[in-house]
Amino acid sequence: MDLDRELSLKKIPEHQFIIKPLGYECLTNAINKHQLNFIITSPAHLVALESGGAKALATLQSQFQGLPLNSFGAVMISLAQRTDLNDLTNLKNQSIIARTPFEFGGFQMIKRELLLSGISPEKDFLELRFTNGSQENIVKHILNEDSDIGIIRSGLLEQMLEEGKLLPNKIKVIHPKKTDNYPLLHSSLLYAEWQFVRLNDTDISLARQVSIALRNMPKAMTEKTYQPHFGWADPTGLATVNGLLSALKLPPYEPSVKISIKRLITEYGLVIGLIIALFFVLALSVLRFSHINKKLQSSQKELAKHRDNLEQKVKKRTQELSHVNQQLEEDIKARESVESTLRRSRSALQGFYEISIASNYSHSDKLDQLLALARIHFQMDATFLYKIENNHRQPDIASTWTLQSFDGDSTYEKEAVRCIQANLLNPIYEQLQTYENTQCNKRLHSLMIKVDKQPHRILVFMGDLINQSKLTEVDQELLQLMTQWIGSAIERQAIEQESAIYRSQLGKVTRLFTVGEMASGLAHEINQPLTAAVNYISGCLLRLKEGNSANIELGLNRSLESLNRATDIIRHLREFVQTGVPRTEEFDLIESIHQVLDLLSPEARQNQTILNLQTRQQSINVTGDQVQIEQVILNLVRNAIEASPLKGQVSVHLEIMDSKVQITVLDTGPGIHDEEMETIFNAFHSSKPQGMGLGLAICRSIIEAHSSTLKVQNNVQGCQFMFKLPLAANDFNLNDVAEK
Repeated sequence: MDLDRELSLKKIPEHQFIIKPLGYECLTNAINKHQLNFIITSPAHLVALESGGAKALATLQSQFQGLPLNSFGAVMISLAQRTDLNDLTNLKNQSIIARTPFEFGGFQMIKRELLLSGISPEKDFLELRFTNGSQENIVKHILNEDSDIGIIRSGLLEQMLEEGKLLPNKIKVIHPKKTDNYPLLHSSLLYAEWQFVRLNDTDISLARQVSIALRNMPKAMTEKTYQPHFGWADPTGLATVNGLLSALKLPPYEPSVKISIKRLITEYGLVIGLIIALFFVLALSVLRFSHINKKLQSSQKELAKHRDNLEQKVKKRTQELSHVNQQLEEDIKARESVESTLRRSRSALQGFYEISIASNYSHSDKLDQLLALARIHFQMDATFLYKIENNHRQPDIASTWTLQSFDGDSTYEKEAVRCIQANLLNPIYEQLQTYENTQCNKRLHSLMIKVDKQPHRILVFMGDLINQSKLTEVDQELLQLMTQWIGSAIERQAIEQESAIYRSQLGKVTRLFTVGEMASGLAHEINQPLTAAVNYISGCLLRLKEGNSANIELGLNRSLESLNRATDIIRHLREFVQTGVPRTEEFDLIESIHQVLDLLSPEARQNQTILNLQTRQQSINVTGDQVQIEQVILNLVRNAIEASPLKGQVSVHLEIMDSKVQITVLDTGPGIHDEEMETIFNAFHSSKPQGMGLGLAICRSIIEAHSSTLKVQNNVQGCQFMFKLPLAANDFNLNDVAEK
């Protein structure tokens, strides 16, 4: 129908009409900017515009078999051979296809019928898919068996049959309705056809002329049985349209949500209090960690200072020895003795330096090598390191000294203990002490090691008296340096252990904070099986009172299943929030990811987000700390859910690479801004108003503790985080399976 020609040339020649096809967003923008005088739109859109002064001038009219029609409906179709699909009660667990969820002439009409029949489109269908294409393609999808049921507008089947695009008896209508004076196939109530609408700013005189021109416009007469655009008629009432919009809670009938401080305190007072308490605990932890950090820096500065002092002393001693060598050239034996001592000292110092900077040795390995180096350097038969249990003036050796490490002949240990018992009565024992026992021909050197200015260890050298020479000044300085390094290493190890404890506690704080944010969804998840169990048990008690014992066992079994389900949810939650001791173990990565996804499923449903795990393997065993890895995956997936739009998707992708597995968490959100990429892993950096800013920082520290790196990058669909974990020894063959 050439509306532009009919209006401008014949009826209203003093005006020029331009028809602009616009999408919904562009149409709304043009209306708001007062760029249009008239619009042709759906009756649902007209209801929303009526509050702004819009008014219908005419209703689009179609024709079938010579009968004019001012209304239309929606049709549910399936293959004619599907004898199991006849009415709405057969639709559960079927796949449904429609053009768009916002389409008034299709999905929204059928959705009202489904809700009236007690069917939820979001929960009861196996699949609900939208094509965003033409409705003829929906018919083709049904013919190709891509979906079980399709939703189209009335009149399309008759039009396709008449045009030869559809063979008879191939498609049937589900839940057909019969309405007087409406011969077209339909499955829903009938609603007013599309409307020709004048906007509030349009001149009323011009609108009256257009209304008269539309009603007097000649009808489009053709030989076709069905004509979708036959002409225009008087405006049709919108009562059924208002009823549909009200039932579906669509504009202008969407419910309003009022949020007040009193309501927030009433509903989330416990959570808010817990968050405040956790914040104070976190602040105290940060202060404690800062204090420990300062102590560590102080210890490092002290060690560097001692190293510099030793280098200066060695340099000074070398110059003195050089001067003595020049003055005592005639005494070759003395010079050789001095040079030999210097070489030994340099060799010991070099060995001590190499041991102290070795990065591939543990603290205990360095200590054992240091004891062996000292024993050889000082030409002793045995070296013992004892731990001091208390600081009494006259300690009981049997209860206050514990052997921590030794090197050399262990048979000297009893003699060393006896010698300490007999000679350790002198309260001034901070300097090097030497004891000689002529009866047993033994010599003993002992030196106290302090930690935090308190006696903590004692280093003992034992050897034969005849074969040993007295320690030189350089030897004593080297011995002092060695004891200072041992003390500093013990302090550093204690600080690292305390830091690990605080990191573990901080991880628990973040997990508790995460659980607090997820509390609403988890409470709903737990309430469902508990409510089901209460209902089953109540039914069984009622049957027992009535004397009817039928199905009591079935009801009790189902109540037990519901209670077990609630127990599993609580157990998974308890396992997640426990502090745990950092450990390295083998565990099934896929099972852990499934547990995390189950824990996050309530939050995903609230955000209408789809969670899925993409992998070819049934199980993948990796090595690491299971609780910490689950915490990392939960934080990343939860962040992805919050970043994704409604009805978005979050995927966890697993890929085997050599002896490792790469874990990738992807979302369909807007991605991360470039300027935020550099600070996203910083502590206390958060893009959420109520976030602590520690989630990603802790995730990165956990992954780095597992000898890997947490990476982030934007992709075409959104954002993705990646890291790797080592495969367990018995899962190395997974790489061959992945390549095949």
